[in-house]
Amino acid sequence: MDKSILEKRIHDKAEKRADKYFEEVRSFFESHNELVYYNHEGLFMNPSDNGTPKRYFKSGYSNFNGIFDSQKELSKFTNWQDIRKELVEKYEKEETDNILDKLDSINYLLEDD
Repeated sequence: MDKSILEKRIHDKAEKRADKYFEEVRSFFESHNELVYYNHEGLFMNPSDNGTPKRYFKSGYSNFNGIFDSQKELSKFTNWQDIRKELVEKYEKEETDNILDKLDSINYLLEDD
């Protein structure tokens, strides 16, 4: 297996793990109707005094964006992309260490004492 293919697979797996966090939070909001903006109701974060519109956590409408509707939307109001990047780097290291441990185990079985 080519090194670049292995690196890509490790990176993709790490990204999947990081995205799982966002999906878990998003799922939390989807499972609590009182947190979703729907039928012109829902909890929201207070707008600032400079006329900023209300920010809902999750929206039941396709043309209205709640903060947790997408990672892109969350990134407008938080440092989610920085957090995600750190998670991906951490998981890449973990995945690499896991593979190296497995290779060590295989090497141990193949060594001739």
